[in-house]
Amino acid sequence: MIGQESLKTGGYARGRRRYQVRRRGHRRRMVPMWVAALIVLISACSGGGSQGASTDDLLVVVSAPMSTEPWIDAFIERGARLAIDELNAHGGVTTSSGSRRVRLTVLDNAGSPAQAAANARKAVDDHAAVLLTDGTGAASVAPITDAAHLPVFICFEGGEALIDPSRWPSLFRMAPANKPMARRLADYIANSRPKVGVISDDSTYGEQGREALLQAFKIDEVEVVADQKAPARSPDLTTQVLAARQAGADKLVVWASASDVIAAIQAVHALGWKVPVYTGPTGEDPLIRQRLAEHPEWLDQVTFVSFRMTSEVGPGPFEQFRAGYEAKMGVDLVGVRQDGKQVVQPPDWPMFSYDAVHLVAASLSESGAPGEPLMEALNKISITGANGDYRGYAADQHEGVNPSDMYFARFHGFVFEPVGDDPLSDTIPSVHQLQD
Repeated sequence: MIGQESLKTGGYARGRRRYQVRRRGHRRRMVPMWVAALIVLISACSGGGSQGASTDDLLVVVSAPMSTEPWIDAFIERGARLAIDELNAHGGVTTSSGSRRVRLTVLDNAGSPAQAAANARKAVDDHAAVLLTDGTGAASVAPITDAAHLPVFICFEGGEALIDPSRWPSLFRMAPANKPMARRLADYIANSRPKVGVISDDSTYGEQGREALLQAFKIDEVEVVADQKAPARSPDLTTQVLAARQAGADKLVVWASASDVIAAIQAVHALGWKVPVYTGPTGEDPLIRQRLAEHPEWLDQVTFVSFRMTSEVGPGPFEQFRAGYEAKMGVDLVGVRQDGKQVVQPPDWPMFSYDAVHLVAASLSESGAPGEPLMEALNKISITGANGDYRGYAADQHEGVNPSDMYFARFHGFVFEPVGDDPLSDTIPSVHQLQD
């Protein structure tokens, strides 16, 4: 289990960043990064706070699947830790009770809705300021956090049913939703009049992704000839892949955990089937490249849909964020080599937890206190995020990523790049992923 000190916290060379904060209905103004606020904390291992931590600290709690989906856990934790270190380096967060430092606790939800709910109860009991999660068990978490006015930021799962401000006001999504990703994928392949085989797993990520895909394919009149399900993290998907092939599929869409994507790719090649494979965001998980290290050519037919790393203002903000992230947290090595160089994972997904922490901080400086005042402020305040995009919400809108910001990337060996046959993706610059 990873507790408060699970990641190194050394010196940080970046200078102070300033975030443009906007209150709806008011003139834009620049708010220093340190005038911010943060959040919740808890340790799954110890069940309590950090040693030596002050009771005046603001608590940030991360509830993520560290034992089942380590990539997801790592990017949520690392983005949050970077933001917290920045805040504390400038004196912490200014609230109505004075300046307060921020601390972090990480809890393992193991991909279990029941454990996610238990983690949420612990966060409430420990008076956390905010809860960051992958989205596991959101429907079980929401009644707990709604009653406590504890804001929850979903930093991975994109199911449409997870976000409903009128029903679950404490849930905010700071990640791409399934619906726009599925629609973009359907639009992308529709002109070739494909026959699609869909494989999903029985996780909420897989089930809700499948639902979004089938709706999108219906709208675009894309023929689905096979709709196969599998247990999450299956070691072998030969049966499902073979069923799709026998049904006449000429494109395979796998919306499932990274382990299932690996199993599907392995089955495709074991059967000698030359079929393009499309995935959701888990196609980017480094585990896939690690497990297929002996066959980089197998990835050449894999395309994934996700959110674009760089914004309309250009690559500058993302590169600045990346430089700071890698200076503080270190370079995220995938664990494979290409052209004699180490393959590096760009810190795209850590931006979401990082932005969530800074948005909470800015909102807390406005509200003066966690709880209900903070919840109200979150529906009014917006910031410029790590890649230059605005991050903010309204009382009736709790989605944090613009639906138009979805793109496609294709692997070339172990490195992925935006595709050239999609109008938006073709305008997005590549980011370096090789290191000597």
